[in-house]
Amino acid sequence: MINNTHVKRSALTLLCSITALPNMVLAAEYSVYGKAEVQIAKTDTGVMRYADEGTQIEAPFSRIGIKGQHTLNEYVSAVFKYEVQVKGFEHDDTNEPFAARNTYLGLKGAFGEIVVGRNDTRFKYSEGKLDNFNETQADIAQVIAGQDRLGDTITYTSNYWHNAQFSFTYAPKDENKDNQAGFAATLIYGDRNLNNTPYYISLSHVDSLNNIKASRIAGVYKFEQLQLGALYQHSESIDGTKSGNGYVLSASYTLDKWVPKLQFAKDDSALRQESKATQWSTGLDYVFDKQTTAYLLYTDLDLEENADSSLALGLRYKF
Repeated sequence: MINNTHVKRSALTLLCSITALPNMVLAAEYSVYGKAEVQIAKTDTGVMRYADEGTQIEAPFSRIGIKGQHTLNEYVSAVFKYEVQVKGFEHDDTNEPFAARNTYLGLKGAFGEIVVGRNDTRFKYSEGKLDNFNETQADIAQVIAGQDRLGDTITYTSNYWHNAQFSFTYAPKDENKDNQAGFAATLIYGDRNLNNTPYYISLSHVDSLNNIKASRIAGVYKFEQLQLGALYQHSESIDGTKSGNGYVLSASYTLDKWVPKLQFAKDDSALRQESKATQWSTGLDYVFDKQTTAYLLYTDLDLEENADSSLALGLRYKF
């Protein structure tokens, strides 16, 4: 015979467990995000990075990831991000379709945020919204050194204090090509994403990360529809055999859904390319909404011994 008292107690226990479940779930907040992009590009010689010679259909820097945080107590939360790049459409990409991007785990609280894993160096982070052609063949990383994402790093980012924020990257020697520990430090004033303030300025220094030592100042100012950006950087190799200066100037103007863009980058350190490099880029975006953008870009790269140019038509969707 079934014990009704036992059944009632079991049902009550199950009900209490189900009632408590939402509170447990709410302690963890996460989201799945990504970027799907397709680009048709015609590139002359294939000298520049991120573009092969001839006409190609690519998925430049497409990616998918999951990020979130879990409340541990009233003072500290665990934060995490696992992100991979989804490669293009070539047959070779089917064998290894993913590549590592920012992937880390850490803690967040009144002290700021500290994470361990693969992450953009805080030197790279300092560019903010300067680059009008980020993650394309016209990216400033084409000619400017220090735009690195490294594994086995510890990253600290402070909370904002009177519009100022400090961040720091440390990498042990086993991650560096020169087999010594390195760091990057950045101080930002203003909103890096240009949401809370129409400006930001960053001062940044990197030492012994990816075999370079460099200092830069960068800034962006947005006035109504016009956005202007500038960067100056002095770079040198750790062994002292190469050194030089780099410059970036960028401008864009929003006309309803149309955004014409222009960018100039130059570097004479020969750290990113084999010689002094100059790049002009121009483009036109059509912004359907916050998630979807169609674009046309042209970029021209001049080196001492070689030259290259690329014309691309693309569609980008962020989710």
